[in-house]
Amino acid sequence: MVTDHVRRQVPPPAPHELFVVVENRLTAFRLADYSTAYRQAASGVQQKFTVSQFEEMIRRDFREMTNAQRVEFGLVKINGSAAVVQVFFIDANGSTRSFLYSLTAEGRSWKINGVQPVRSAPPGHRPTGLHI
Repeated sequence: MVTDHVRRQVPPPAPHELFVVVENRLTAFRLADYSTAYRQAASGVQQKFTVSQFEEMIRRDFREMTNAQRVEFGLVKINGSAAVVQVFFIDANGSTRSFLYSLTAEGRSWKINGVQPVRSAPPGHRPTGLHI
């Protein structure tokens, strides 16, 4: 019984694995491929929104993600099947917006469960994240 429980647990990911999940979502946004971005969302998100509602929300509330000149990653916290990744979006003027991405393990993959904005940094502020 214990062995079966251990087998069903998802091993903790390396931070770069979570970065790839976020980067894939951002690529879909930049291509205006909201169906793909929607499939990368956790099942709970998909239950709350249709694809068109999801697209409208992204266009309305998260424009920084599609217009960013550069993306950098900050802190990563992993707790079992849940993870949080700090993501910095830097625009052409050097303004930085920070978001916390919540991810959850579903099956053998990680899905984005939510995104929360963090207060804006002043123009020219250099984040202390990982540059990719």
